[in-house]
Amino acid sequence: MHILYVDDSGDVENSKERHFVLGAVSMFERGLYHQFKAADDCVESFKLGDPHDIELHGSTMYAGRDSVWRNVRHRAAREGMITKALGTLQDHASVRLFAVVVDKQAVSPRDGVEVAFEEICNRFNLFLARTNDRAANDQRQRGLIVMDEMKHEKPLQMLARKYRVHGARWGHFRNLAEVPFFVDSKASRGVQLADLVAWATLRKYEHQDGRFFDPLVRSFDAQGVSSMDSFTPTPINSTVIVPVVLPEPKETPEN
Repeated sequence: MHILYVDDSGDVENSKERHFVLGAVSMFERGLYHQFKAADDCVESFKLGDPHDIELHGSTMYAGRDSVWRNVRHRAAREGMITKALGTLQDHASVRLFAVVVDKQAVSPRDGVEVAFEEICNRFNLFLARTNDRAANDQRQRGLIVMDEMKHEKPLQMLARKYRVHGARWGHFRNLAEVPFFVDSKASRGVQLADLVAWATLRKYEHQDGRFFDPLVRSFDAQGVSSMDSFTPTPINSTVIVPVVLPEPKETPEN
């Protein structure tokens, strides 16, 4: 089974922010232990206390708010910790990243959270379909979504049940095993990593700061995704699926 950990960044009700983001990390079940251990070892290297008591949270780490992060006084040091934690997601065959960026004004009066949620479900379902197309019948896998507890939990649960019965704009999500499970992010390193992905993506779009996002690009699921460089928010084209479609590497001329 593939587990998709999902978290959000940005406030859908904050008129001062243009974008709302859902970020996600997909891991194959046999890779969970190794990914979580890598993240725990990373947090332990910060030497801030018991790593199991320390929550990775992008906006809190960046601003130096709350818990242990206020004790790390220099922002450059906190930024380095964010970069190091995100680095644990790179170069793992069992890990795929996803993100959906919604222009809130462009999708209005639709709810930006629902728009992002429908799209993230669709992308995960397509990823599973492609994976299963390449697998033998007895090796096909389904997916499960795990999300951070949030005020949108009940409406999203209802929306997920609607998708299961009636389908979404792209049909039924037949590769998803169940409606999403909601957990306390403090107890889930997977959700914490998804938060970092969502936060890095929001920094890229809302603040034109790609320092945290750009190194992750090659870890995103990119098949069938249009370039974000050509993205112009309109009522029709109001979401962007991260990342860019990467150009083919240029051949090195022979001497």
